[in-house]
Amino acid sequence: MLIFGHRGEPPPPAAAADAFFISEQVFSVAYGKIAEVYLQLPDFTKLGLDGLKGLTTIDPATRVERSGNAVRLYVSDNQVGEYAVPSASDAAGWAALTTKAAERARLYSPTLYQASPERVYQAVLDSVMVDLDGYSRYTGTQRATSERAQREGYGGIGLSLETSANRTVIRNVLARSPADRSGIRDGDQLLAIDGELTAKLTETEMRDRLRGPTGTMVLLTIARDGNAPRRAPIRRERVVPNTVSMSVTDQVGILKVDRFNAATAANLREATMAARQSIGKGLRGYVLDLRGNPGGLLDQAVAVADLFIARGKIITTEGRHPDSRQRFEAAPDDIADGLPMVVLVDGRSASSAEVVAAALQDSGRAVVVGASSYGKGSVQTVTRLPNDGELFLTWSRIYTPAGYTLHRQGVQPTVCTSRGGQDDASALLTDLRDGRVRPMAQFAGWRAKAADDEDALAHLREACPWKEHEPELDLKVALRLLSEPTMYQRAVALASSNTVAER
Repeated sequence: MLIFGHRGEPPPPAAAADAFFISEQVFSVAYGKIAEVYLQLPDFTKLGLDGLKGLTTIDPATRVERSGNAVRLYVSDNQVGEYAVPSASDAAGWAALTTKAAERARLYSPTLYQASPERVYQAVLDSVMVDLDGYSRYTGTQRATSERAQREGYGGIGLSLETSANRTVIRNVLARSPADRSGIRDGDQLLAIDGELTAKLTETEMRDRLRGPTGTMVLLTIARDGNAPRRAPIRRERVVPNTVSMSVTDQVGILKVDRFNAATAANLREATMAARQSIGKGLRGYVLDLRGNPGGLLDQAVAVADLFIARGKIITTEGRHPDSRQRFEAAPDDIADGLPMVVLVDGRSASSAEVVAAALQDSGRAVVVGASSYGKGSVQTVTRLPNDGELFLTWSRIYTPAGYTLHRQGVQPTVCTSRGGQDDASALLTDLRDGRVRPMAQFAGWRAKAADDEDALAHLREACPWKEHEPELDLKVALRLLSEPTMYQRAVALASSNTVAER
């Protein structure tokens, strides 16, 4: 699959785990995927050698050198192996060499011998990733399992736990989850899981016991308000954490999205409709708060933008692999029925959050308020390796409807709230209200050059640099914009009137 991308081929079948030996299949799948999809054509002579040099991070007495057409392996200054150098395009050859050299080094290095295969995979692949871009990475088995659960869901019952003073309290019961349907409520005390007292379990052990294959049962013993404990048998289902919350301020629906996982678009649709039902005919518009949102799945970003854009382009992507070249168009509907929208971003808004903000801004559907976003404009493919670790590889760049790349540039707010000494919402909007604003054509010019021109990029980023400021200021500006239709329309027109390059 692809994170901040689309779903791809299924992961390779997990090889039988061996507690001692290095699996060539792990390196073979990893190197093969780099050769197939990475944004730029890789040179495995450099990648493979640097990967083997990663063994030094485990045992400094181990080193690898190339001499002509040979790779020589040393442990404590003694040569213990020599291998023919595969070609720069031979991913399989370098995977085989890496495995042989790592196993050979373990025979002579007690430190490497005692290191787990997972630690070896991490050391080698971390060193390989340094040669790629800053967003390509390897994630080990334990962390990868946790990240998959956050973005794709997991087998569980839909609740969180809070432990203090030997009491375990249930928190954040997910609506319509198995726990919710079983009558579990926020604040209930969890006494036991499958008959074992929670007082004897660590938080990790409790989490692992609550999770499990979908369709299986778990038995909770709970107490509420001092009443007698009761037992609740619950069947596990696929649970995807809710990343969306909704509140109402001044007849405006405030929609907060923390990150983009497999359920974000569906949850945001529900939150948007809930705001409409709560406010009724007095609903004046929506604020989509993407501040601090690090991103996530690209298909969800596209789906979120499509919720509000009735027609036109959402984004295009371009890369080396043919499947990486895509164009996403909006379907002809808008769940907000054209009501005014403001999007909030800051310097921590990245990837999928930037896609949504840029698409809504360029299409004239919303006004962006806040500070320049992070500038992560690339798509990573995620490959599940045979050891259950994950390889994230950049395979395409993203271009907004206006034709500029988000890479390094980020999204520029129409109304900047992060400049020093500006802390009054009304004053921040004075220039916009009076028509005294910097022409967006100037931004378009910087954007057109910023990919290759450091001066243009610096001008663009300095136009609205992100600095910490009072979070409520962004919301106050958004609410003021939504309260003045003429000023809002002027801001929309400013942001959507310039195109960098048609794609």
